[in-house]
Amino acid sequence: MPRGRAVTAVLVTPAAQACAFVLGCAVIHAARAHAEILTRLLGAAAVAAAVLVLLVASMDYAPEPDETFDEVSVYAAS
Repeated sequence: MPRGRAVTAVLVTPAAQACAFVLGCAVIHAARAHAEILTRLLGAAAVAAAVLVLLVASMDYAPEPDETFDEVSVYAAS
C-alpha cells in the first residue's frame, strides 16, 4: 500500500476531477436563468470534444509517410 507522498499523488487526479464536477454543477445551477444558451453551449462543446477524439483516433491509425494506404494494409493493421 502506498504511503505519504505516493498516496497524495494517487489522490490528486480523482480529487481534481471531483472538484471540476462540483464546479460545473455550481455553474449550471447559477446559470438556470440562461438555460437555452447554456444548453446550446454545452451541446457545441460536446460536438467539439467528439470531433477532437475522432481526429486523434484517426491520427493513431494513419499510415506513416513511407507506408501504403490501401484496403488490405488498413485491414491488416487493425
